Amino acid sequence: MRIALAGAIFFAGVFCAQAAEESAYGPAELNPVQAEGRQLFSQSCGVCHTKPLITAPLFGPQLSKLTVEGQLEAQAKTQIANGSPNMPGFKYNYTAAQIDAVVEYLKLLPPPPPPPARPAPAGAPAQTAR
Repeated sequence: MRIALAGAIFFAGVFCAQAAEESAYGPAELNPVQAEGRQLFSQSCGVCHTKPLITAPLFGPQLSKLTVEGQLEAQAKTQIANGSPNMPGFKYNYTAAQIDAVVEYLKLLPPPPPPPARPAPAGAPAQTAR
């Protein structure tokens, strides 16, 4: 009985962890290049570009398909390779194909939701919808 209960708890934990990873790092169905990009992103980029907890701050911008669409794709690859004053470059860690994989993965990430509206300061007149 205890073994069956422990097994059920284990599989429920694995399922919940997998669901949390899918929601934090994009869709579950990926081709091999996108899967490699997700692995590299979660390994090297996620620490600054994702929020591990709701209350945790972001150290870099939240990345999504808007970050790499169209002409921005080449700029994103250059940024990943060379870095910036606030971000390390990865050209010595990753090959060009691996950087391409990260960009292919970023193309799958939905744009972040807009920030919540701030409440009006106390004593300010309320705005009415028109």
